This record gives sequence, structure tokens and C-alpha cells, in this order.
Amino acid sequence: MKSDFLFLIRLIAMSLMLFLFFDFISELLASSIVFLKKYTFLFSLERAFASFCESGYVGGFILGVGL
Repeated sequence: MKSDFLFLIRLIAMSLMLFLFFDFISELLASSIVFLKKYTFLFSLERAFASFCESGYVGGFILGVGL
């Protein structure tokens, strides 16, 4: 019983980290596309964290519980 609960917590944490990683990747990709068009690199860690805090943690939590 305890090991199942720890496995669930670990799975939720891994899903949250996965969502955060892909949020950073999408922010970098978008900044790269803007750089190729306008030659300004607009990557911001604040925007990546804000995006994750708005929607990413919900998706990571649901994915972790659902699996």
C-alpha cells in the first residue's frame, strides 16, 4: 500500500517535470522562430514558468494520476 502511494507520487512528479521540460522547449522553439524572422531572441524563463504555472501543472498532475 505504501509503495503504491510512493509510486503514484513519483509518477506525478515525473509528469510535472516532463510538462515543464516541454514548456521550456516550446518557448525556445518559438523564440528561435522569432529570431529567424526579426533577429531578436525573446526567450524568457519567466514566461516559461508562468505558462507552466497557468496550465502545465494541471496537465502534469492529471497525467500522473491517470497513468
